[in-house]
Amino acid sequence: MSIENLGDTIRKERLRQGMTQEQLAEKADISLNFMSLIENGKNMSVQTLVSIAKALDVNIDSLVYSELHTESDRIAEQILLSLSTMTDDEKLFILSIIKQYKSLNQ
Repeated sequence: MSIENLGDTIRKERLRQGMTQEQLAEKADISLNFMSLIENGKNMSVQTLVSIAKALDVNIDSLVYSELHTESDRIAEQILLSLSTMTDDEKLFILSIIKQYKSLNQ
């Protein structure tokens, strides 16, 4: 993936989440000007990429290898990220909801 593609992927994810450049820049703790440069293909450090991925609540892989990920992959990744912050009881509750939903839609 080229740096230009990475910037474009960051922009697309930002827009998909309904964020402005300013909001993402603030969450990633970088300047608005630098955020604009990044989305237009400016090189960035690994630390900046990590900060942007955290601000977008996505894995770095999903940004770097976005062309390999389908929308279904991105949804599954968001589910896994959400589950990673839950307690075991919360996870069991979500699992029961999924099972109920599947049984109703078979």
